[in-house]
Amino acid sequence: MIILSFHPLQSGSAVLVRGAHFRICSDGTLRGPDNTTAARYFGGLWYLGERRHTWFECAGPIYLRVTDSYRRREYIGPYASIRAADGAVFAQSSCLGAHVIRAQPGGDAGEIWQEISFVTSR
Repeated sequence: MIILSFHPLQSGSAVLVRGAHFRICSDGTLRGPDNTTAARYFGGLWYLGERRHTWFECAGPIYLRVTDSYRRREYIGPYASIRAADGAVFAQSSCLGAHVIRAQPGGDAGEIWQEISFVTSR
């Protein structure tokens, strides 16, 4: 079971979302096990319904199954924790790759991924 902890833009408590796995899709949606939309990424924020969140995290061990722009897939990890913020995915303070093109001068977004799945095993 993966538990995502979404941290609000304004002050408030984190919102927890649970599922067997999650997937960030190229359309900016975060989808759960039954392919329903759990959240949407737009304008640098994650939306759960109308509530805005700056980032989410989950504790591991977590593997990522990533699909690049050439449709190649690979598994990476495991990671003790993962954070998704600013259009990218981080392990600790290292950027692993991005799910959107980020407009940050001088920043290294790593690879741009078309799809990122969060899973608990390979």
